[in-house]
Amino acid sequence: MKTKNLLIAAACLAAGCGGGGDAWRTTDLTYIPLVADDPEGGEYTVYVDTRNGKTGGNVPWGGLFFDGYAVVESADGMNFIDRNWNMLADTCFRDVTIFDDGVAWAVRPGGPLEAIDRRGRPLFELRQAEAACAFHEGLAVFTDAKGLWGVVDKKGRVVVEPVWAETGPMYVGGLIPVKEAGTDLWGIADTKGELVVACKYEEIGTTDCEEGFRFNYVQALREGRIPVCDASGKWGVIDRKGNLQINPQFDGITLDGKNYLFCKGRNYGWCDRDGKYLINPRYSDACLFAESDLAAVRDGDTDRWGFIDKKGEWAIEPQFRQAMQFLPCGVAPVRDAGSRDWGAVDKHGKYVVNPQFRSIYEYGADDRLLVFDQSGSVGVIDARGKYIVAPDYSNASVGLTRNVSGIGGPYKAASDFVDTEALAELIDAKIRSLKATTAAGLQVAYGLKESRFPRSGGDMTVYNAEVTPLVHCKICVTGLNAWRRTSDGWFGYNYTFLPDTPVKSYTLTAEFRGKASRSVGGVMEAMKRKYAYDQERSAFAIPGYAQVLAFPVANGGIVFHVKTE
Repeated sequence: MKTKNLLIAAACLAAGCGGGGDAWRTTDLTYIPLVADDPEGGEYTVYVDTRNGKTGGNVPWGGLFFDGYAVVESADGMNFIDRNWNMLADTCFRDVTIFDDGVAWAVRPGGPLEAIDRRGRPLFELRQAEAACAFHEGLAVFTDAKGLWGVVDKKGRVVVEPVWAETGPMYVGGLIPVKEAGTDLWGIADTKGELVVACKYEEIGTTDCEEGFRFNYVQALREGRIPVCDASGKWGVIDRKGNLQINPQFDGITLDGKNYLFCKGRNYGWCDRDGKYLINPRYSDACLFAESDLAAVRDGDTDRWGFIDKKGEWAIEPQFRQAMQFLPCGVAPVRDAGSRDWGAVDKHGKYVVNPQFRSIYEYGADDRLLVFDQSGSVGVIDARGKYIVAPDYSNASVGLTRNVSGIGGPYKAASDFVDTEALAELIDAKIRSLKATTAAGLQVAYGLKESRFPRSGGDMTVYNAEVTPLVHCKICVTGLNAWRRTSDGWFGYNYTFLPDTPVKSYTLTAEFRGKASRSVGGVMEAMKRKYAYDQERSAFAIPGYAQVLAFPVANGGIVFHVKTE
């Protein structure tokens, strides 16, 4: 299953120093998906009420709730479930995204990307899209068959034609990071596709949407405090118009409230909005202050974690093997240096949850933590260590921890639609490019040197390349002998290249990849509608060609044997 990612109990920390922001982070965490083992050796998802530990619906796989619905998946495909455990659609989809702004993408088997509302009603299809991200602020980015990205609104209007090599996954405050095709440099565009910041940066602190979303995407774009990396590899901060607020000088920088956590060399410190140091870079690792007045840092001398205040003074001495930032409820998960087990401390460094867990994960709730006990079982505790959900479960969806950084569910879907007519036109164009010519003509057409021609004669590959992400073509000239061989009078031969050697026979191999591999039959039928076809000989009657034989192959392609007139 595409979405079935689970936490591993052996992993000690995930998203431990994460931030937040809005993004695709859900606060609808009354029911969370946990994994239970079934008697036959498999597993399934149980929705558990975090208020009382009671169970709700069971599905083969399920994610978090967004906009009233959770994405679920079974062997039949994907669907949505509401909090009454009712499926949204009667039939399953091949791919979906989470709901946002009342709209989600859904893909039926063999179909294009389709926008649906919260009743499951289709709003529009986007046939030109190969993939799309979930909606946000009424807009969604999508990529076309050429791999270029554009923008569509909730009414299906393409408001920005595909022109960018890459984009961020969503608009925030009417802005989105974009990568210019051909330069690999990043800038920022508005909702009309016009650049408000020129594409001149190596990176923008928002481009890795699963690892760097947190404060460095939503908050950065919304507030106009956007981390950027220039050609020197150093990071600074720009505003929404591209004006430098902090000159590039750091090895990494992250928004932290009104200030910034930065990395200089191998050490971490904090600076203000003008780049002035507030806390000198002297810690070997650090988490954000976020909404707390204390931050978890690692002391480089002892390799232990403690907590500092906003003056950089130790509030809790370094003594822990690992530490996470404080939750809004005033406790912070820490890993005991002796037992290596996880517990939680208050702002005085006193344990309020004794070290006893293999792992602790924050998942976006203000006063709840996901825990793995010593047996590897999963439960949920409150801020004092009391079990709200007993450790009766074997695992949990990775979406729970990704929710902290703003990616709590499937945010990208891929089209299953293949335009067989377009593929047939592409193949037809390739066939009709094969002309009666000479060896010299091949040199001009394909940029070949004499040394490419086999001296012993036979077949020669003249073209072998990806035409589109779904089609790879190889062209071979068959039965070619472009050399005259004469004895050198001893035991060898002299070879003379014959540029006028006629070329009339080719083999074209069209390999269909990905979803197109299922479309061989459709391409053949499209070509049959255009040209007469001899079923017995597997031959198309294409004007200007003495023979065009077509043989579908098992791996998803067609081999054409072509002879010109």
